[in-house]
Amino acid sequence: MYQKFWNQFLTEVAEPTFNLGNEPTFNLGNEQPTRPVPQTERRPLTGLALFLSEKGFYLDKLLGSGMDGKVYKATNKETGQTVAVKTIDADQGGGASAEREVKNYKFVKDNYNSLGKNKKYLPIVYQASMEDIPVRGEGLDGTKKKTGFIIMEELKELPSEVARAIFAIAGNSKRNKKARELRDKRLLKNPRLVSSLLNIAWSLMGRQGEYLSFEAQEAAEKRIMEQFFSGTLPAVLPDPYTRKMAMSEMGKKLMTLYIQITYEEMLKHPKSEELKDIIDQYKQHFTETLLISFEQAYSKPLVSGAAGKELTQKSGLRGMDQFYGQEEELEKEFPEIAGVRAAMKEFSGKEFKPFDVHAGNVMMRPGTNDIVIVDLGRFNI
Repeated sequence: MYQKFWNQFLTEVAEPTFNLGNEPTFNLGNEQPTRPVPQTERRPLTGLALFLSEKGFYLDKLLGSGMDGKVYKATNKETGQTVAVKTIDADQGGGASAEREVKNYKFVKDNYNSLGKNKKYLPIVYQASMEDIPVRGEGLDGTKKKTGFIIMEELKELPSEVARAIFAIAGNSKRNKKARELRDKRLLKNPRLVSSLLNIAWSLMGRQGEYLSFEAQEAAEKRIMEQFFSGTLPAVLPDPYTRKMAMSEMGKKLMTLYIQITYEEMLKHPKSEELKDIIDQYKQHFTETLLISFEQAYSKPLVSGAAGKELTQKSGLRGMDQFYGQEEELEKEFPEIAGVRAAMKEFSGKEFKPFDVHAGNVMMRPGTNDIVIVDLGRFNI
């Protein structure tokens, strides 16, 4: 069932070049060359290029960089196998970040085969160690810097619509808009998930939530659900901020109902007459609070970016799956998240607790539809 829904989902969003076949088999010793190997070096090597050359690799190019390090593409001189090389400065984060990250990747390297069916959600790691690497422009006898050094398999970018629909929906690029539209076609057709979204929003009102009585919330939910699913939808709020929000048009209409009806019911069912006067006097303040709370709820990922660790109510990593017992309902509408969630739970039970998993550090194994969590730097062992 999972494979059926996953293939159907990727058919909607992915480019036609993806091969949605069986799980891959890995040959770590006799890979065939993927491109011609350079015969000579044009200039004397220094820094990381020299260090990699001594280890039997050509440095190809920088793939990307972030807060926790840089990732390069390199090629094995003998086999032609391409790999990803990650480096992390040891003095970053007081020295703890690089060492922790190396420890995490080494855990995967040493325990990969014992992780069972869920190992496919983690990268194949060939080496993870702290090394003294020459700085740029220096040779092996020159100035070196203590660096976290990781060699792992090369992976491909996960279709952005998949990654952003599952883990994050912020931003207003064309890719993000498409991801939100695809997500909301499924999310907002389910009454239980719409109800959950409304309740998440009310829970994020902060101190202003103290003015929302239980009677007002109950009455507001009933009215919003009836109007939304009967198709009686209002015009989207006309202000420039709303028009530019990272939200689908259907999401904006639900938000408009949420703001208008919640405020009306707060006036009808105040906790006291004194509080009613405050709600009436500060209408703009309360409507702005309702807008922000809905936007925060809507922007929650479907899958929490952490497992085995309690997340605060407002944490950006806390997904819809951790609110109001909606795990099964979400997996019914989005079966592609089931495997990822199960894997993260299993890892946390092995004292390898996933943390900071989001769209930016999730990729895909070539030739398969496997989601791979590639950035393990903030996992907690």
